[in-house]
Amino acid sequence: MEVQMNIGIPKEILAEENRISLTSQGVYSLVKEGHNVFIENGAGEVSRFSDETFQKMGGQIVFSAEEIYKRSDLIVKVMPPTVEETEMLATDQMIFSFLQLKFQNKQALENMMKKNVTAVGTELIAFGPRYHPLLVAMSEIAGNMLPQIAGRFLQSNNGGRGIAIGGFPGIPPATIVILGAGTLGFNAAKSFLALGAQVIVLDGDLRRLRYIEEHLRGNIITSIANHYSLERALKFADVFIGAIYQANKKTPIVITEALLKEMKKRALIIDASIDQGGCVETSHPTTHSDPIFVKHDVLHYCVPNIPSAAARTASRAMNNIVLPIIQSIARVGIAETCKQNNALQSGTYIFNGKCVKQGVAEIFNLPFEQFECE
Repeated sequence: MEVQMNIGIPKEILAEENRISLTSQGVYSLVKEGHNVFIENGAGEVSRFSDETFQKMGGQIVFSAEEIYKRSDLIVKVMPPTVEETEMLATDQMIFSFLQLKFQNKQALENMMKKNVTAVGTELIAFGPRYHPLLVAMSEIAGNMLPQIAGRFLQSNNGGRGIAIGGFPGIPPATIVILGAGTLGFNAAKSFLALGAQVIVLDGDLRRLRYIEEHLRGNIITSIANHYSLERALKFADVFIGAIYQANKKTPIVITEALLKEMKKRALIIDASIDQGGCVETSHPTTHSDPIFVKHDVLHYCVPNIPSAAARTASRAMNNIVLPIIQSIARVGIAETCKQNNALQSGTYIFNGKCVKQGVAEIFNLPFEQFECE
């Protein structure tokens, strides 16, 4: 069987990024179609996909990132490439990864452009005008995880307010304020409601609020997000969750430092928008091993890769979405796939060395060109 493409999966170098972009099942599918798949030693260890499992599925284990980049036509990873990783890229190579503007670096983008690289931001891939399948999957996982995160940092021994999420006879439940009624906000609200919390959801889109009201009947309060409603809700919040997302743009600051000072002492902020810059003025990225900092007596949880803590689940979700597009590229090439697949076009931010996402070009002051499949 003739090998059509060499595909490389490097180990993630960002601290505590535990996911892997393709699972052993994905590797098996690509190998069965005649492709070489190279996996860096230990790349799937934390997500419980061992080197031995990859080898059983036909993958080839290599022992350095340099070898992965040297031997591959297409690189598939989770987090955006660092400057050092872009220096290992070869001319005309392709790379799939998150774009994540908070972690982007102008030098890394320029390196890819100089090398005529094609780069696809996996969270930007869209089927239809508003459906981003990878973003939806990661948001579903993160939203489901937020109550266990909040419960941990509401505990007294972790510096929290010392309250439980659910209520008890004669004792009210925790008040959870969620800004953003998208996929993450919806799943967080559903999960908190299941634990008996009082949940307030704010959003500027009445249609989203109506959807939540219809699907989450229970102790749910919805409100149009404006200055008054947000300021009022923050004063009651035991937990505030920032769940705003704007494609190709940094998240606007909605919670100012002045508003923060009006919150309850030892309340908890979970800024789930931090991967796009954060919606809280005092936020800065934290890690799974050091997730919390305190500002104005309010706890801040600002881990950008929340689903990475459920690495195996999140890796399987990524594989399900990315694999079919990679299979198409491997069969007919990137240009033909772009012509056939609007989803790939929507995710591509550098195409043959040209920045084709206007929002990215504006943020990093790069020359912009309209996307044209060649």
